Amino acid sequence: MDWIWLSFIYGIALAMDCLALSITDGLCFQNISKKKYFFIAGVFAMGQFLFPLIGHLIGLFGQTFSWFDQYDHWIAFALLTFIGGKMLFEGIRGVVKPEEKKPLEFSYRYVLFQGVADSIDAMVVGVTIEANVHTTADWQAYIAFAIIGFMTFIISLIGLFAGKQISKLLKGRYEIAEVIGGLVLCALAVIVVLEGYGIINF
Repeated sequence: MDWIWLSFIYGIALAMDCLALSITDGLCFQNISKKKYFFIAGVFAMGQFLFPLIGHLIGLFGQTFSWFDQYDHWIAFALLTFIGGKMLFEGIRGVVKPEEKKPLEFSYRYVLFQGVADSIDAMVVGVTIEANVHTTADWQAYIAFAIIGFMTFIISLIGLFAGKQISKLLKGRYEIAEVIGGLVLCALAVIVVLEGYGIINF
């Protein structure tokens, strides 16, 4: 049963990007209900479950991901840079012209976009799950994906509440929160690329 414990460890490792995203959301979204926290965490968890599953199923049909593995981190980089750059721009504009700035509003579409941006490179995990978690059967791989999704959900919830506490320390300065959030997402985009080239490994 070692593969189950390895799945939990693997899930924690893969959820670190989602932790950064969820802290950013908790920091920047103003006055959202706790139900939406569960929605955000659920989206991130579903992404970390579905994309590896899709990769695994495609791998079962004998398809390779050599081409995708070369570009997945760049796709994630582009999406995260777009989200983070826009947030950073809006935050800086709020600092310069606070009278024209409104708080970042929660958007279901925005959260779904985040979920795809952060999870798309996890598709390759589905192909390599047997080697990384030492699963010996397809049903074990599916349980491993479910564990990864579960760990992502828990860690994302923790990140959201942590982000909200950080937001309280800023005492309503949501424009500063957006600057911080934008910088975090841009840094995350760079980390994804460095991980893709094996320069760093978390």
